Amino acid sequence: MARGITQTDVDRAADALLANGERPTVDRVRQFLGTGSPNTVTRLLDAWWRGLSSRLDTSAARMAVPDAPDEVAQLAGQLWEQALTSARELEHAALAAERDAMAAARLEADARVAASQQAAEAAADAKSQAVQALEAALQRLEAQQALVDRLQDQVADLGRQRDDALLRGERAEATAEDLRGRLEAARLDHERSRAEAADHLRSVEDRSHAEVDRARQEAQALRTQLQSAEKAHAARARELEAQLADTRAASTAVNRDLAAERARRETLEQQLVDLRGSLEVALQPAPAARKAAPSRVRTRVRARPSK
Repeated sequence: MARGITQTDVDRAADALLANGERPTVDRVRQFLGTGSPNTVTRLLDAWWRGLSSRLDTSAARMAVPDAPDEVAQLAGQLWEQALTSARELEHAALAAERDAMAAARLEADARVAASQQAAEAAADAKSQAVQALEAALQRLEAQQALVDRLQDQVADLGRQRDDALLRGERAEATAEDLRGRLEAARLDHERSRAEAADHLRSVEDRSHAEVDRARQEAQALRTQLQSAEKAHAARARELEAQLADTRAASTAVNRDLAAERARRETLEQQLVDLRGSLEVALQPAPAARKAAPSRVRTRVRARPSK
């Protein structure tokens, strides 16, 4: 309800509009006053229309001219009746227009209420769908979190397996390095043995100039044995090198093959020991040969004078 709008204000505005030849309406009254709500102006304007007839009658009585001729009085009466009729028609038209405006406003309000209800229902449906979507998203998020947890466990397990593999690789590399060291030691020992055998062979050749034929045969036999031993050692060395390459390639499984490799290494060392013993035995001159050589020399010395 507008503040300051009274029946007097509406009556004054309607009278002024009517005096200017305009039909008083809610919009014209509000425009004339510059304020007022439509509902308040409508209610006060209806009261003005209802009191218009009595105010016109009072005004006509004040305007009556005593002692007027009958023709004048009759003409004035007709004009007054026409004015009243026009006023009533204007009042009915205004009321009809106001009713139509109010009906249109009511329809518009009803349409707005219906639209608001539809919007509220749509919002409720959207909210329900959003809640369902949120619940589904939360379920997917929980499933994804469970998957992430499983993947993290797998990553941790793979990391432990990688660390174990690296440790086994380091152990295998250390074992391979130890095998290479032992193989190098065996090679050096074989070279020393071969050098000792060569030195011994040269000493035997130096001592056996008197027995050139036998010593040459023994030397040839020793060379043959030495070549055979070198070939056997070279073959064994190649075999060890191949085994070393296989060991390096299979470093991740060296723990499983370490016992077998130790057995082969011990067999090789025993073969080297046996070979060294065989060489020493083969390089030593036979006792019978050493004793027979002086007797033949003496026999030759004795035979010369008889000639």
